[in-house]
Amino acid sequence: MDIVVCTDHRFVMPTGVMMYSLCSNNPEADVTIHVLIDDNVTEKDKEDLTTTISRFPNGKVLFYNVDLSLLPAFPSLEKRQGEISKAAYYRLMLSEILPESVHKVLYMDGDLIVRGSLSPLWDTDLTGYAIAAVPDGVGGDIEIFNRLRYPFEIGYFNSGVMLVNLDYWREHAVINEFYDFIKTRAEDIALWDQDVLNFVFQDRKTSLPIKYNFTSGFLFKPPKFDYWKNEKEFKEALQNPVVVHFAGDKPWYVYQRVPHPFTSTWMLYQNQTLWKGVMWEKRSMKLRIVNFISDTLRRFRVIPQVHTFDYIDIAPID
Repeated sequence: MDIVVCTDHRFVMPTGVMMYSLCSNNPEADVTIHVLIDDNVTEKDKEDLTTTISRFPNGKVLFYNVDLSLLPAFPSLEKRQGEISKAAYYRLMLSEILPESVHKVLYMDGDLIVRGSLSPLWDTDLTGYAIAAVPDGVGGDIEIFNRLRYPFEIGYFNSGVMLVNLDYWREHAVINEFYDFIKTRAEDIALWDQDVLNFVFQDRKTSLPIKYNFTSGFLFKPPKFDYWKNEKEFKEALQNPVVVHFAGDKPWYVYQRVPHPFTSTWMLYQNQTLWKGVMWEKRSMKLRIVNFISDTLRRFRVIPQVHTFDYIDIAPID
């Protein structure tokens, strides 16, 4: 299996944990992980990622330094990036970066945990399709389709896990379509490369089961996807997700007002890596004090609970 990940210095730790979970749960496959980076990834970062999977005889890592001059259209999106770095856009250039000897890849975000075999996913037939992907957990939001201006019935996928037909991308020069969409529709793009991929491939994609990209949106209460249509797939994924995707708040944040139901799953794998116990504190001291006071008042019901969303109630599975 040829796996692709994109990272910068800031995201090396979660990417390494994902890579560890992938190799540990796919011992039957020869896994080559193609890591797309830029100059802010240090030699120590690369050594850490290589060391992380060196214990697995079936895994190896290849690094590709991305030439940022290949991103001529992307600066127009910088005002919308927020915490998203340019590494998020590298997946749009897979056909240009990877050697032509690589015909198909499985792209995976760094904020994932792999819990099972990816072989059935890897064996998906891509004949005539550019990609295979899982519908997004909040793909039932009509705002997405109004913004991108294509029919709701076509659907919207999450780009965190994609089986990519590189031969198709090269034959059809899809990178030019990506650039054209960004140049002409920058004001309509809210979810970075994911919006670009969904628009360009709206009629050139095939769907994967939810269990291969179980995003946080599938766990929201109430559901924000077509539950009635995907109930069977959802229940199967809930009981035994192959890939858990921590889209939104991350389990490695020190503070989560609404903890992700699979936080313990992520920590199970992190604790087997050289990043055991590493957590990120993103808040200023002022915000930490505000959070402490407000959470204490809510605990004693002095002020009401205020959540922009909530998760369904499930027991930890790992």
